[in-house]
Amino acid sequence: MEAVLNFLSNKFVIIALVALIIILVVWFVIRKMQSSKLKKRLSDYEVRYNSIKSVPLPYKLNKAVAIARVNQDVMQSVTNCKDDFDLVQSNLKQISQLLADTEDFLLMNKNKQVKEGLLDLDSMMVLGEKQVSEMDAFLDTILEKETAQRQEVTGFKDKFRELKAFAFENSSSLSFSWNKIEGVIQETEKMFSAFEEWMYASEFEKASAKLEEIKGSIINLELLINDLPDLLQEARGVLPNLVDEVARNNAILQKKGVSLAHLEIEKNLIVITDALKNDLDSLQNGECTGVSEHLLNYKTRLLQLNDQISKEGVAYDDLQNAISEVENVTIQTKEAIQFINETFEKLGSRFGWGNLKEQIAEQEVKFNKLVEKKERVVESVQQSDSSSVENLYLLKELLQDINVCHTEIAKIKEVMDNAHSDEERAKKQLLKLQLIMNEMQVKIRKNRLPAISDTYNSDLDKAFDYIRSIETLIDDTPLNVQLLNATLKDAIDYIYKLYNNVNNVVGMAVMVENTIVFGNKYRSTYADIDSELTRAELCFRNGEYTQALTIAIATIEKIHPGTYETLIKENAKSAA
Repeated sequence: MEAVLNFLSNKFVIIALVALIIILVVWFVIRKMQSSKLKKRLSDYEVRYNSIKSVPLPYKLNKAVAIARVNQDVMQSVTNCKDDFDLVQSNLKQISQLLADTEDFLLMNKNKQVKEGLLDLDSMMVLGEKQVSEMDAFLDTILEKETAQRQEVTGFKDKFRELKAFAFENSSSLSFSWNKIEGVIQETEKMFSAFEEWMYASEFEKASAKLEEIKGSIINLELLINDLPDLLQEARGVLPNLVDEVARNNAILQKKGVSLAHLEIEKNLIVITDALKNDLDSLQNGECTGVSEHLLNYKTRLLQLNDQISKEGVAYDDLQNAISEVENVTIQTKEAIQFINETFEKLGSRFGWGNLKEQIAEQEVKFNKLVEKKERVVESVQQSDSSSVENLYLLKELLQDINVCHTEIAKIKEVMDNAHSDEERAKKQLLKLQLIMNEMQVKIRKNRLPAISDTYNSDLDKAFDYIRSIETLIDDTPLNVQLLNATLKDAIDYIYKLYNNVNNVVGMAVMVENTIVFGNKYRSTYADIDSELTRAELCFRNGEYTQALTIAIATIEKIHPGTYETLIKENAKSAA
C-alpha cells in the first residue's frame, strides 16, 4: 500500500495520469460529435424515406390496373409497371431494414458500421427516389384523364349546389315552373351518382359521357333559374296588360268614331294572345328556347299597335280641325273673290286695273276647281274607313292648295285696297295743304307786312301749282296712283317748308314791331336811341326784317340789358 502511494506520489506518474485523463476526455468528445453528425445524417435519410413512402403508388397502381382491364392500349404498360413496382417495393424494404440496422449500430456506438450503413443508404435512397418519381409520373399520365374528370366534376358540383340553393330561395318567383325545375334538380343528382359509379368502375369513357350530360343539365338549370323570372314577368304581367291597354284604347277611339279597321286590331290581339298561351305552356315545361324572342316580338307589335292607335286618335282630332279650317278658308276666299269682282266692276276703270282682270279670272277658275275637289275630299274623308293619318295628309294637301289660292286673291285685294286708300289719303292731304296755304295768306295779311320778297310770290305760285296738279291727278280717270303719290310727296315737302319760312318771317316782323314800340318811350330821352330806332324802322319798311331786328335789339340792350329774352317771350305769345 505504501508502495502504491509512493508510486502515485511520483511527479511523473501524476503528469502521466493527468495526460491520460485529458486524452480520454478528448476522445470521448470527438466520439460524441461524430455520433451527433451520424445521427443527423441518419435522420435526414429517414425524412427522405418517409417522403418516398408518402407517394401513393399502390393506390395509383390499383387505379391503373383497373383502367387496363377496360383499356387494352395501356395493358402492357401497366403490366411492366407492376414489375417495376415490385422492384421499388423491394428497394424500399431494404432501405427500411438498413435504416433500422444503422440506428441500432448508432445506439451501440459502432460508428464504423454506421458510416458503412449511411453510405449504402445514400446510393439506395437515390435509386429509390428516382424509381418512385418515374413510376409516379408514369401513373399520373395513365390517371390524367381521371384526375381531370375529378376536377371538372368538382366544379360542376359546386355550381350545382349554388344553383340549387338559389332555386329554393326564389321558389316563389319560379312557382309557375317549379315542377320542371325540381325535376331537373333530381335528374342532375342522379347523373352525379351515375358518374361516381362509372368512375369507381374505371369506365372513364362512360363517365366522360355522363359528365357531358351533367354539364348540359346544369346549363339548362341555370338558364331556367336566371331567365324564367323575367320571362314570366313579361308573359304573365307586362304583355297581358299591354293587350288590355290596346283593346281599351281601341274601344275608346271606336266609340269616338275613329276608323281603325285598317289596323286589324282584334285579329292581331287574337293571334298574339294564342301565341302567348303557347309560350306560357313552354315556360311551364321549362322550355325557354326562343320564348324571349317571341315575347319581344309580341311586345314590339303591341307597342306599335298602341302607337298607331294613338296617332290615329290625334290625326282624327287634327282631321276635324283641318275640315273646319278648310271650310273657313274656302268661305274667306269666296268672300274675297266676290269683293274683288264687285270692286273691279265699280273702280276698275277708275284705277286702271285692266291688267288684273285676267289674274282675277285665273284665280277664280282655280278656286272653283278647288271647291269641287274639296267637296269630294271632305265627303270621302267623312265616309271612308281608311286611316285618319292618310285622310289628314290628303286634307292638308288640299288646304295648302286653297291657301295658295287665297294668298293670290289676297294680293289682288291688297292692290285694290292700297289704290283706294292712296286716293283717300291724297284727298285728305290735299285738304290739309289747301288749309295751310290759306293760313299763310291770312298771316301775311293780318300782320300787314310793309314789304315781302319777290321770291315769296313765286314760291306761293309754285305751291298753288302743286295743289292744282294734285286736284287734276285725283280727277283723272284712270287714276295714276304712282304719279299721284310722288306729286303729293313733293307738294307736302315744298308747302310745309314754305309754311315754316312764312312763320319765321311773320314772327320776325312782329318781334321788330314790338321791339320798336318798346323803345319809343326812350326816344325823347336819348338821342342815340331815337337815331338807332329810326334806322330799324327804315329797314323794317324796306322788308329787311333781320337787319331791323338786330338794330332794334342792340339799341334796347343798351338801356335794359337782358330785355331780349322778355321780347322773345312776348313775341311767342303774339305768334300763338
